[in-house]
Amino acid sequence: MKVSDCLTAFAVLMTLSVPAPADQIPLYATGPSQDAAFVRFVNASSGAIEVKAEGGSQKGTILQPGQPASPFYPVRGNASVKGFFKNASWQSDISLHVKPGEFATVVAMAGEAAIKQTVLRESPDDFNALKVSLALYNLDAHCVGAGLNVLGRSALLFESVANGTLQRRALNPVSISVQLICKGQVTPIKLALGTLQAGQRYSIFVMPDGVASKLLMASDAVAR
Repeated sequence: MKVSDCLTAFAVLMTLSVPAPADQIPLYATGPSQDAAFVRFVNASSGAIEVKAEGGSQKGTILQPGQPASPFYPVRGNASVKGFFKNASWQSDISLHVKPGEFATVVAMAGEAAIKQTVLRESPDDFNALKVSLALYNLDAHCVGAGLNVLGRSALLFESVANGTLQRRALNPVSISVQLICKGQVTPIKLALGTLQAGQRYSIFVMPDGVASKLLMASDAVAR
């Protein structure tokens, strides 16, 4: 995938609404382009948040709590990405630099007097057409050392994922459900992942939900 074949302006990309799964394409087929980078946005707050690039459409993209993650948008490697998050009370400017081959996830969280941001970065080099790539992002400060158990099996998928970090691993394409672990203790919070497809990449987000936590899943797809 060459940047010349993609949308080369982030502002143009952000005029697109978050596509339905049928309009998404896999993260990459044979590996990421050496001169492209990818950025997505995640809403880890309890209310809707608008994300918009400078020069983009007036509508922007609305990230709802139930579907908090945008797809990955291709941008030019070594580019500076600028825009903003906005909710009913606050606006927070987005400004980050992305390296070629890098996948950056920009997370918006509700703060006491502003929208807080966290940027998590990956440079994938682990493509395997026979395996599933699954990541756990811990975006909930109350869930210390987040982990996931596989329901019905004595299998631990992730453990000790600190707040504001992520872990990724490969697994076989299976249909499983998981249960959240916080502070070394199994919680009642569960999530059915469905049938995971070989060669695809997915992310599970641990997010605050009042005084508790919640799990949400997204496909790591690239917007057309």
